[in-house]
Amino acid sequence: MATLLPLEPYLAYANFPPIGGRAVDFHRPHWLAASTAGALLVARDDGGRPLAALRLSRRAFESEHFGMAMAAIDTPIAVPGDELRLPALRALYRAACDVLRADGYAHVSAVSSTQDRAACWALQEAGCFHVGTKISWMAPLTGERRPYTLPAGLHIELHDRTTIPALARSSWRRLYEWSGRAFDRGPFVFDAGVPYERAAAVYQVWTEKAFTGEWAEVLLVVRAGDEIVAFNAMQRLPELSAAAGAVILGRGIGASLPDHQGLFTALQLECAAVRPLGSSYLENETQSATVPSINVFGKLGHRCLRSMASFHRRLDADARSPAG
Repeated sequence: MATLLPLEPYLAYANFPPIGGRAVDFHRPHWLAASTAGALLVARDDGGRPLAALRLSRRAFESEHFGMAMAAIDTPIAVPGDELRLPALRALYRAACDVLRADGYAHVSAVSSTQDRAACWALQEAGCFHVGTKISWMAPLTGERRPYTLPAGLHIELHDRTTIPALARSSWRRLYEWSGRAFDRGPFVFDAGVPYERAAAVYQVWTEKAFTGEWAEVLLVVRAGDEIVAFNAMQRLPELSAAAGAVILGRGIGASLPDHQGLFTALQLECAAVRPLGSSYLENETQSATVPSINVFGKLGHRCLRSMASFHRRLDADARSPAG
């Protein structure tokens, strides 16, 4: 880790000012934990010098949801320059698929920076299919109240862990039903190796867990009388917050009912004004195919941090990849 982390050219958050030059320190605990609590593959040259490393882990929720053992491969760390980086990652991704298959995994998902030419190519050579690109923005939560207008009869509420569980299920029933078909741009939706109905249901499960407080610490909702017609759920990012010295929210999900479109901007502006949990930033993520969300983030002036490509592969007897 001491060799590879300082050399990795695509470290996440290296362009986020509160992290800046301390990106290596931010990532070090994650990689050190992988060497003791997960599977770590390292490629070395003939002299023993490390050239690249991959971290493998189990996707617990997805394994249960799809009824198959599913694994994840994080973004790699490796030496820069395709001359060494590409052959090292080529060997590692193929070895990772072999290791995971031998361990009984039926599916693997991997992510790479879209700037990482070598990783994106090596993943495809290993039989992984591109299933989407995720773009991340960082929104400053300044406490400034910028004006917005809600349609008549609507108002915004802020809830936290103490009040989220008290929300009547009937108030968000339609949103729960809509979430089963509203999110049609996620990586599993574009994965022909998993059942489409189960892939779409990932976001319905996420919505339910947000409204029950299991996967949300903050919930901003738009109400029309007794019904919640739009929401944005968020959680604290503890490691990133500690490194930045400020509370950062993320890992969110949100949606509006089809008969109440156009409320996303209002929810973003309200979050910036009230600064839930004393937060200073909100990390938003969306698929590159979700153009309306991209337009909102751009209009609000949020800082685009990075884009990540997702690759999936079946490893069991049902595998459809050219590598078999």
